[in-house]
Amino acid sequence: MLGECPDHGYYRANECPGCLKKGKFLMNDNEILQVSRWMAGILRHFPEKLGVRLDSNGWTELEELSRVIGRRTNYGWIKPMHIEAVATTDPRGRYQVESNRVRATYGHTIQVDLSDLPEADLDELFYPTTIEEMGLIQERGLYPIEQIYVHLSGTKEKALEAGRVHTPDPIIVRVDGARAKKDGVVIRKAGKEVYLVKEIGANYLSKI
Repeated sequence: MLGECPDHGYYRANECPGCLKKGKFLMNDNEILQVSRWMAGILRHFPEKLGVRLDSNGWTELEELSRVIGRRTNYGWIKPMHIEAVATTDPRGRYQVESNRVRATYGHTIQVDLSDLPEADLDELFYPTTIEEMGLIQERGLYPIEQIYVHLSGTKEKALEAGRVHTPDPIIVRVDGARAKKDGVVIRKAGKEVYLVKEIGANYLSKI
C-alpha cells in the first residue's frame, strides 16, 4: 500500500514507519506496480511514442506524466501527487523528483545527459557477466550494450542479484574505482545501489 502521513510524507506500508499510524490511502500494490511500469517505460525508453517531452537531462513535468498515464490506463484519477509518491518511495531509487518534475536515474535506452548526478565515492564497484563474455571484457573493457551507460553495483551481493536476472551463475568483475577516478574516469551514483559510467577500460577490471 502507498500512503501519505501528514508528518512524515509518503510511505509504502500498511502504516507510516515514522509514527506507526495509518495515513491517507493513495494506491494499492497492484496500482503501484502498474504505474511504476508506465513510468519506467516512458522515462527510460519511449517518451515520444506517448507524446511526453523530456529535456536533455531526462526531466519531465509531474503534471504531464500523470496526464499521459491517466489517459493510457483506467487510472483516470492519477494526479501529480501519485507520480511523486511512487517515485520518492521507490525501493531502488529509480526516480528523482525536484519541485514539479521527475526523471528516471538509470536504465535509459534513449539519449539523456546524466552528468548532473553525484560522483561515486566508492573505491571499488562490481559488474556481473557470464563466462562467455568475460574474455571480451578482459580484452576490451566495459561498454554499454542495450543501455546508454554501463551499470555497476556498489557491492558484490547487489552485482550477483543483478546478474541472476540473466544467468543463474554470474561471474563478478571488480572495478578499481579509486584508480579509475584518479585517472579521470567519471562514475556517477544513480539510485540506491546503481552506478553509471560511459565506459571503462580493461586495465581497471579484475575477475573475482
